Amino acid sequence: MHPLLNKYFAGTITDSEKAVLFRELEDNTALKEEFARSQNALALSGISNKENDQQWAAAKMDELLHTSRKRSIRRAYLPILKYAAVAILISSLWLLFQNPAKEPDNPSYTYIEVPKGQTIHIILPDGTETWLSSRTRLNIPTLFNQKERTVELDGEALFHVTRNEEMPFIVKTQQYNIQVTGTHFNVFAYAKSPLFRTDLIEGSVFIFNEDNAGKTVSLQPEETVYLKDGQLIKTTSTFSRSRYIMNGIYYFENTSFQDIADCLELWYNVKIHLQKEQIASHVFSGKFRQSDHIELILQAIKETGKFNYKLINDFEIEIY
Repeated sequence: MHPLLNKYFAGTITDSEKAVLFRELEDNTALKEEFARSQNALALSGISNKENDQQWAAAKMDELLHTSRKRSIRRAYLPILKYAAVAILISSLWLLFQNPAKEPDNPSYTYIEVPKGQTIHIILPDGTETWLSSRTRLNIPTLFNQKERTVELDGEALFHVTRNEEMPFIVKTQQYNIQVTGTHFNVFAYAKSPLFRTDLIEGSVFIFNEDNAGKTVSLQPEETVYLKDGQLIKTTSTFSRSRYIMNGIYYFENTSFQDIADCLELWYNVKIHLQKEQIASHVFSGKFRQSDHIELILQAIKETGKFNYKLINDFEIEIY
């Protein structure tokens, strides 16, 4: 990598060096492509700067300085290792896309897992964009076959699918599959949860179960399908969380605490025990960063005066 690029993404570049780098970017196409790939890699690894987060980053740095030296060194190397792995992944996908080989008999897969409290944005070999929420896993074939573009999802993802009438795009989840040709939609389908929901923003989708392929549900823009008592329920709904998902923000609007708790359990890998049934029906609205600690979210909701909470351990929370 160009030495100034190393400094730029490490955050050690000076203003004068940055000016030199940007001048070179204007005239050097190869350097510009390398810069773009590096930005994508950083976004994918979840270590790029968030918009307007300078104060947040400074506060986190102060916290880091108070930890032990050994722990600090270990944490300092983790982003580098993540960056290297992600760079290899993106390069591999790019090469496969640019140089399609013969369709393999047993295609291999690339597995992407999102850490707790992060959002990952990736671009698939066909140009489809997807934003993966906290603790989501996406399995991507190293090469799409000639009939369809299939990925496997465990979690929540927002998709902007590149249109291709001859090769439908299929998202496989544990409960249902979603098929499109070119569409903007969101899927909530964690394997560890009975919850399933698909919100269509643009285009059209077909939801089906491979074990019962004769039954499908089709959606038009501003329609939603969700699972209730074993049945898919279709309703009209304007999905308004796209920009929040893209920016790693949890957004709740007039949502019951039970639904919020179900999501928090999945996103933070915790178990929430409700000691009073009436708490479950209380309705809340709010926005939180995925990088926020779950206690910060609970503290904010607690200020409404409707409940208290207690951290039992790292994986259990009591609401009373």
